Amino acid sequence: MKDILLKALKVFGHLIVVGIACFFIVISFNALKIGLFSRDIGYNAYGRLSEEAEPELLYTYYFDDGEDAKAKEFEDKGYELLKYSIRSDVDKGPDIALSVLSQLCCIVILMSFIYNDVWQAGNKDFEATRLHGKKFSKLKGLYIGLIANIPAFLLLTTFIVLKSSATAKLPIAIYTYLNSYAFEIIFAATNGAMYWADVQWWQALVYYSVLLIVPIVCLVSYIIGFKDISLAEKLIYKNSKKRIRRV
Repeated sequence: MKDILLKALKVFGHLIVVGIACFFIVISFNALKIGLFSRDIGYNAYGRLSEEAEPELLYTYYFDDGEDAKAKEFEDKGYELLKYSIRSDVDKGPDIALSVLSQLCCIVILMSFIYNDVWQAGNKDFEATRLHGKKFSKLKGLYIGLIANIPAFLLLTTFIVLKSSATAKLPIAIYTYLNSYAFEIIFAATNGAMYWADVQWWQALVYYSVLLIVPIVCLVSYIIGFKDISLAEKLIYKNSKKRIRRV
């Protein structure tokens, strides 16, 4: 049991690093979507009468409306105008394609951080079984993943149970970015909901299902290690055979 807890703690540490890495990947892909497949279509004009005053939204202007006549009107009244661009929506095709690519990148990063440690645990148990006849549960990898995910499970449960009280107005985006390795899946499941108060029970089930990703990766990694299968060696050997055949 101690070995499982130590491995789970290590996996949890990896999840923190993965979360940070995937956060930047998600941000980068979103910037790519907007930069390549969106354009300026207008702006929101905020104004203030003095530098100490808080800017207030004065009007919204779209380029298709023709000349911005209101700008001069507010400037004549003494307003200092601050203009913030409005971008067009990204078309569904590029949006879906880049979202899928972003999610695949995050899953690859998740697997690259978790796989080796859990594989080694499985391979170590394989050697102990082969040399000393010890018995190990093949679900050990699953236990490691489930324990490593306890903090995420407790956090999600807290949000769901208290969604009609203190956490009702907390943005779902907080949880989404904390689990950025599954950002696109969670974001798609939000279905336009902004706050936890808006979350339906079917959406909560999707959020809980996402938490199974880590245990499944750990389970598969452990079993592969326990069977003494080295994916890296297989790939290298396969590529070597291909090179020999070409010659």
